[in-house]
Amino acid sequence: MKGVVVKVLAGVFTVNTLEGKLECSVKGRLKLDDYPTVGDVVELEISSNHVVITRIMPRLNLLDRPKIANVNQMFIFMATSSPEPNNYLIDRLTVLSEYWQLKTIIGFNKLDLKKSDLAGIYRGIGYDVYEFSLLDDAKSQLIRGLLKDKTTVLAGPSGVGKTTFVNKLLGYDRETADVSEKTQRGKHTTRVVELLQLPEGGYIADTPGFSRLDVLIDDPKDLSRYFREYQGATCRFANCMHLKEPGCSKRDNIHPLRFQSYRELLKEIEEMKPW
Repeated sequence: MKGVVVKVLAGVFTVNTLEGKLECSVKGRLKLDDYPTVGDVVELEISSNHVVITRIMPRLNLLDRPKIANVNQMFIFMATSSPEPNNYLIDRLTVLSEYWQLKTIIGFNKLDLKKSDLAGIYRGIGYDVYEFSLLDDAKSQLIRGLLKDKTTVLAGPSGVGKTTFVNKLLGYDRETADVSEKTQRGKHTTRVVELLQLPEGGYIADTPGFSRLDVLIDDPKDLSRYFREYQGATCRFANCMHLKEPGCSKRDNIHPLRFQSYRELLKEIEEMKPW
């Protein structure tokens, strides 16, 4: 029997199968090689009193943070207001999505409060961008279609409406929290990475809220590969960092906010060098 690991907690692996969800342990030899993670397709061995994972099928990919396997797309979920959208976080997430070669969707919730000032920037560089309010069922239905039969990781800060959005997708309520009046940041309500099966098919991972993401790039020269504005542009300088070099044409293609994110990410990568 095969299934998909949808939750890992305290050494217990919850696997979704055609017969329903089963709680499983891991065969001893797997512990020495590789440990199953959320999103893994696994083979199971069932005996009279327990279920054991015996094999992990080859992975499409494996994200490090959050640790999820076999992801098709990332849905970057922001709010237009309360809390204000963070373009630097969006840029970190787009870099990670490009790094893992995922399809990227960017959504701005709370359109009932105000329009997004950032949507046009990301739409202009080719990302699929949606502005919506969870109060508008028609818009929610449109986005629901984007997730069908895909494994989607939902990424963004707390307080923007991710859990409320997932509740609407699933048709039942899970725990939510309001935005803190003092910090204007969301209070964390999702603590464990879990794949949730969607009624129309596919899975969504409502990941723990975070304000930063570790970039997996260790060579600063590689960063430009993951900015779409730079991917199709040419530069006449070898080993150009596309910062202050006179005559560098790549800088002409990028919005100032995105360029600032690029500069900050370069600095971060430089600071992570072991020397």
